[in-house]
Amino acid sequence: MRAKSVPPSDEKIAQAKLLYDSGVTPIGEILELLGMSVGRFRRFREIHGWPLRASACAPRRKATDETPPAKKPRDAGRLIARLEDAVEQEFARAEAALAKHAPKTIEASARTLASLVKTLAELKRMRRESEDRENDANDDSDEAASERDGDAPPRELAELRAELARRLERLRGAGPTE
Repeated sequence: MRAKSVPPSDEKIAQAKLLYDSGVTPIGEILELLGMSVGRFRRFREIHGWPLRASACAPRRKATDETPPAKKPRDAGRLIARLEDAVEQEFARAEAALAKHAPKTIEASARTLASLVKTLAELKRMRRESEDRENDANDDSDEAASERDGDAPPRELAELRAELARRLERLRGAGPTE
């Protein structure tokens, strides 16, 4: 009689799910991690609701004479979230490589992680600069409006002193308001 295999731990299942969803890790490596055969993994995947991955050999859509639909502009927040997900998936892949002591895979994961983290940092910096420019533009328009009203705050200490002296002179000239 054949002995039953031990089901994988929740931690291994979570790691396998990340690797499977990334679409980069070969199914064979995921099968090894879970200790399953192809048929058992297929049933496991169906039971747990894991979607099929796109096949690398799937036929591409034929080009038509129609113009492709216009791409919607990318939202920086969405891109950052996607990059953060990719970093998380790559960490899971690196952890799996560390568990197997596979130096080539570890090096590849390290390079990929470095690239993803650098891209993520650059995207966040660009978004922050863009927000700063927008805030500066709004501040400049507020200052222009207050200058039109004649109530612009002085920019330097000498201007502050001169403005204060002018206001004091106006108050002296008006006399007591009582």
